[in-house]
Amino acid sequence: CKVCAKQLNEDCSRSQPCDHTKGLECNFGASPAALKGICRAQSEGRPCEYNSKIYQNGESFQPNCKHQCTCIDGAVGCIPLCPQELSLPNLGCSSPRLVKVPGQCCEEWVCDESKDALEELEGFFGKEFGPDDSEGELTRNNELIAIVKGGLKMLPVFGSEPQSRTFENPKCIVQTTSWSQCSKTCGTGISTRVTNDNPDCKLIKETRICEVRPCGQPSYASLKKGKKCTKTRKSPSPVKFTYAGCSSVKKYRPKYCGSCVDGRCCTPQQTRTVKVRFRCDDGETFTKSVMMIQSCRCNYNCPHANEAYPYYRLVNDIHKFRD
Repeated sequence: CKVCAKQLNEDCSRSQPCDHTKGLECNFGASPAALKGICRAQSEGRPCEYNSKIYQNGESFQPNCKHQCTCIDGAVGCIPLCPQELSLPNLGCSSPRLVKVPGQCCEEWVCDESKDALEELEGFFGKEFGPDDSEGELTRNNELIAIVKGGLKMLPVFGSEPQSRTFENPKCIVQTTSWSQCSKTCGTGISTRVTNDNPDCKLIKETRICEVRPCGQPSYASLKKGKKCTKTRKSPSPVKFTYAGCSSVKKYRPKYCGSCVDGRCCTPQQTRTVKVRFRCDDGETFTKSVMMIQSCRCNYNCPHANEAYPYYRLVNDIHKFRD
């Protein structure tokens, strides 16, 4: 019989499954005989340590009232909740300055009409924040992002420098991180990113299905004489993508990254994201984003180990920030 799928951090069991369309699975802990568990994400990302607290991969939190952050595979990415503080005041605004508003977290721009506007704006753009400001101090002061010479100063709290552009809503500055590495180096995995590119300007985590290469496929027999790597391979025949026991409605001929014999690993260099419709055995259908590889590159910067790369592994690795 059909039941409502359980969501993240909700109780689950074998008769009350988790929402597999969102990449959730029922975690029964260390006891194989447990009857009840908790719905957790299937992605194999690393946890993060921030301000002496541990956050799980994919977990969102607010270190202060001005920023919302998300842990993504050992790195923390944040976006501002007060985007108006990052936008520049009107050109005619004399002596622009941010002031605190009673009862509100976000500051607002105010102008002083008694001084020459151009002179004050030049002084504003020339102002810089001190180089000795520590991340901890900036966090306590709600200043994870600073305006420096009219631009944005990105602090180490950003795992990867986000893409930023002006949203149609003038009070929203859209920021989107790059896609994370696939959670598995062979077989079906998950890749994530964080964005507020939506009408509500809310921070959300987006996921896409990824497969760098099928497991058990690395083969060096096809290497040409003198070659040490095969960068990109195309599926020899059309295949269906699989996810959580369901298969794609259509067949595709995806590209996969190859393998090397000199210790290097081949990873995706350019990818694109497409919407793929899946159908389960019970007739249920859903649509998921899927990574399509366009090109690969071979290098020594190998991701965490599994069947394809057994040599590089950090057990329970936790990313730490230094002031």
